[in-house]
Amino acid sequence: MKSFKKEDIVGKPVIETSGTAKGKVKDVSFDLSGTITLIVEEEDGKESQVPIVRVTGISDDVVVRSEPAPGLSMPAPGDSCKFCGKPIAPSQIWCPSCGRSQT
Repeated sequence: MKSFKKEDIVGKPVIETSGTAKGKVKDVSFDLSGTITLIVEEEDGKESQVPIVRVTGISDDVVVRSEPAPGLSMPAPGDSCKFCGKPIAPSQIWCPSCGRSQT
């Protein structure tokens, strides 16, 4: 598995698997328990935190799993990524497992 330095990801756009642009990586933080978090600067200047466990891929962009909206159900059986075969919601543009575009 490839390792990334802070300098490799700071400034990269953050895209949710739903296709929504979340902002840009501003910094990386960690706590004493070992939890790593991306600090994302959103378009309006606000900062949000994205736990590293939500990151599905890093290249020109940082792809993160979308947070499910309250009340949304799991993907229907049979809805799967056309590349890796993992379950995916019909409305998702990016696979939450492999990060590849479904369009």
